[in-house]
Amino acid sequence: MPAWTKAQLSEPWPRPHDVQLKSPYFYDSAERTTGANNLDRHRPGNLVERDGGETNRRAGTYGMEGIEDVPSVAQDTSSENENRCATSTLDWCEKLDRSDTFASVRDVKTASTNYKLVHPRNHAFARYVLPVSESEIKNQKWPGRGRDKAAPSSSTSASSISSGMASSGGTSNTGDDSPTDETRSETSEAEQRFLDKLLVEMTTVASFKNNPGRPRGELKLLDGDALDQLESRLNIDDQNTPDSWIPRSSELLRLTGKHPLNAETNLLRLFEAGMLTPTKLHYVRSHGAVPQLNWETHKLSVRSDPPELVARPKDWTMDELSCGNLRIVEIPVTFGCDGNRRKEVNMVKKTAAFNWSAASVSTCLWRGVLVRDVLLACGLQDQPDEERWYLNFEGADEPSEGPYATSIPLLHAMNITNDVMLVFGMNGRVLHPDHGYPLRLIIPGFVGGRQVKWLKKIWVSKEPNRSHYHIWDNRVVPSFIDSREHPYASAFFHHESTACWEQALQSVIVRPAHDERIALSEKGCLGGIYKVQGYAFNGGGDRVERVELSLDGGKTWKYCFRQFTQSPLRHGEKYWAWIFWSCEVKLQDLVCAYEIIVRAQDSRKNYQPEHISWNLMGMMNNAWYRVRPKIVQDDETLLPVAQFQHPVAPGNEEGGWMKPPQEGPEETSNNNGLKTFLLEEIAKHNTKTDAWIILDNKVYDVTSVLAWHPGGANAILTYAGRATVDVTNEYKGIHDNYANGKRDECLIGMLSREGIKAMEEDAIRATKELAKVKAARKGLALQPDVFTQAKLRKRTEVSTDTRLYTFELPRGHDGSPGMLGLPVGRHVQISVHFKDQAVLRSYTPVRPVLPAEENGTFDLLVKTYFPTNGGPFPPGGTISNYLDCMEEGEEIDVRGPTGGIAYKGHGEFDIDGKEYHFNKINLVAGGSGLTPHWQLIHAILSDKTDSTVLSLIDSNKSFEDILLREELGKYAEEHADRFKLWHVIGDSSASRHNFECSEGHLDKKIMEEHFYPAGKDTAVFLCGPPGLIDKAALPGLKELGFEEGKTVFGF
Repeated sequence: MPAWTKAQLSEPWPRPHDVQLKSPYFYDSAERTTGANNLDRHRPGNLVERDGGETNRRAGTYGMEGIEDVPSVAQDTSSENENRCATSTLDWCEKLDRSDTFASVRDVKTASTNYKLVHPRNHAFARYVLPVSESEIKNQKWPGRGRDKAAPSSSTSASSISSGMASSGGTSNTGDDSPTDETRSETSEAEQRFLDKLLVEMTTVASFKNNPGRPRGELKLLDGDALDQLESRLNIDDQNTPDSWIPRSSELLRLTGKHPLNAETNLLRLFEAGMLTPTKLHYVRSHGAVPQLNWETHKLSVRSDPPELVARPKDWTMDELSCGNLRIVEIPVTFGCDGNRRKEVNMVKKTAAFNWSAASVSTCLWRGVLVRDVLLACGLQDQPDEERWYLNFEGADEPSEGPYATSIPLLHAMNITNDVMLVFGMNGRVLHPDHGYPLRLIIPGFVGGRQVKWLKKIWVSKEPNRSHYHIWDNRVVPSFIDSREHPYASAFFHHESTACWEQALQSVIVRPAHDERIALSEKGCLGGIYKVQGYAFNGGGDRVERVELSLDGGKTWKYCFRQFTQSPLRHGEKYWAWIFWSCEVKLQDLVCAYEIIVRAQDSRKNYQPEHISWNLMGMMNNAWYRVRPKIVQDDETLLPVAQFQHPVAPGNEEGGWMKPPQEGPEETSNNNGLKTFLLEEIAKHNTKTDAWIILDNKVYDVTSVLAWHPGGANAILTYAGRATVDVTNEYKGIHDNYANGKRDECLIGMLSREGIKAMEEDAIRATKELAKVKAARKGLALQPDVFTQAKLRKRTEVSTDTRLYTFELPRGHDGSPGMLGLPVGRHVQISVHFKDQAVLRSYTPVRPVLPAEENGTFDLLVKTYFPTNGGPFPPGGTISNYLDCMEEGEEIDVRGPTGGIAYKGHGEFDIDGKEYHFNKINLVAGGSGLTPHWQLIHAILSDKTDSTVLSLIDSNKSFEDILLREELGKYAEEHADRFKLWHVIGDSSASRHNFECSEGHLDKKIMEEHFYPAGKDTAVFLCGPPGLIDKAALPGLKELGFEEGKTVFGF
């Protein structure tokens, strides 16, 4: 390798980090100091699509706002097939790039194989993803777009409607305190118990035999322990990100906001889960979106540079790697993030990276093939003794600063005792997407930063890797380097000695847990025994030889007994997995100690360092772990308890005995003269081309940052236009002084005082509201904060464009059918997954409505808006076409309940949290907006004791468009005294069927003739296209004496 020169050093950021703001006039026009601060658009449940999608679309409009207006002309179905097939010879990708045709969701869905349905063993709970974004469909330049009506608006406003024993001597005894014979006897017994346990440990270690690494059967399907190992539901926080399709456990504590995911579980939960970490609890480190890969199509490229180092380069399929002639190995391996315990380092002095507690480490059973075997199969040439060759690895993900790649010395991978593996199995199943599906690298004994995920390319070279993440990440630079802009920073980041390779010797106390409390009021309790427990691991395959505990500041140490994983020994000397340790201590000694300290020793008799050594990246912290006890008064019993504090609290929580460094006084002079913005104004700026965020009650225009933000644009867009304190908390835990400088360049104003108060109050309200709803829905399949998969069981064609879809909910742990538990009038939100994010729509099931109708399935009645040449929106409805192309056995995701209206029976309604009572109900429905009305009608008329009366006016374009026509007619005939029904048809098709109705459009006269008159006991409920509601229904109802928010409400 040639000598280093300054010119060879790369910059800390590959792309320029420029900030650009709009002209002052733009912000002046948005400034307001008075007005309402409505939080409806800011609430967590209200998901906003970033590229022309909906904002809390009313149920029943089914994604067609701005398209399906006041019923006028029937949809032309006679030439639909001809129109849809006119350009069928073209691939959807070609159509997308042309202006003389267009691609629809149907084109993409029918051309994209759902491999999960074909090969379920190769896929776990991860969802099928459509390889296109909805915005790509909506923003096409189809023929005549400039002349015809534009694609649906990005906002569908509903504003007009409400809705051990010591290893050195202990204390001496003199005078009257000298031990009696009885005391000596007890001590002797304790010594004997200690010796017995020590002999058991010695026997255990001596009995270890080499683990041959044979796999335990085939990779498993989603059966047996699947729910113990994997999360099946989707988190609501991921739905506006490209990771919408990945099930993630709610037990993971997110450290860097919603996207990309960087998360760990609670330390005690990690320990209690056992020596093999369940997949769903494994810590996650990501630099960007998880690539959407398939087992069936993924390939691994094996090459060299220069080419002659590998004689037979090859692209390996997953089946060739997993089912070919290569020997498969399965072994337990522990690795942690290089930044494990960085949160403690940040308490000494802020580093350039975000907080990890001591829980960013995990152990799993990894299955794969040895890298050396793959290289030999490709004809790897012998490395000359005088040369140094390197093995490079690159993932398929696309972080903001270029490919995630690294390299290690080739000879390390070729040493069979190092077990460097290409892994495709994790705890008996395929890899989880967050952990590298379908293929990743595992280098036992190395730090997590070298374990490349989503592996797509390996190559042999004569020089080490020069990629951004290999140079500027996973490094321990000298402590005087305090920023990436330091004059020596670039040289040290490129310096070979600063790279993190093998893991550092580590030990951590888990029990007592952080904030654990032990009652001290019971007589004799201080004489009891407490078992202190924790974990320890080492790098390079070296065994942890000893773990010791001190209660006196390190003057004396107690021996801790070790627990090993099953068959931990490889190659006669390698230990790749962690150990658990324990030490029994008298409670009185524990409580009276200033600190409880643990340290470990390696085979070279080296101990962990006593104190934290600060470095810019906050990596490789392995100082003594210290837990501090104190006596406090219990808030409820007022009795004394022992409370234990770890150095830091779990995740991003505040707490722990370590305190963050004092920050300098905040500069307030910059606040003078700043513009003031209301929450409503901020909510408007939530797109890729216009993004504002709130930090510490200040408003920043971060639009220009999206292109180069190291965490990716979605990390910011999740919070753009949102009023939430979460973004401030998460920002402080992630960013350094360089980021703060860039932040300040984006400052445009302040949040109004009223807005600040409203935001704080709403955060408390939302938390309490969610907890209340979750408690009430315990045991039900449908949950408000996670998406649950629902499998298509039956598809019934109701008419040429309307389908009845029957979906099955997951069964309970006891095998019982999953229960929907949907209140009458509320909706389910369904999610399907496109490459950039989930597309969400709200639907109202037509069954079950009543508890007696629950059978583990639910029905959606959906009108399909087909692609049509020359129509106002040629690609057609996104979700309706997706559903129409689904095969039985495929899945969607659902959550709920959503919506603000719930019928409680006998005229009682809960509308946006307020109680109402109405005896007479008028209903305005348009097209598929009938479905929530159907729920209400069915619930009331099925209860003979409910005296509430109803009148429905149902508007449609044509006779054929009427949904549930026979069912409604039967109800009107059988309950004429309780239910009035009238139809409005946009064309003359009703005359062909001798069907009594009004032709044309809904107007005041029709409503006056068929509705109950306005009064305090009479309400009107609306659901339909905006044109019908805003242009026809609302103006007429106001003239008839009805009032919005008092007697007029929208589903």
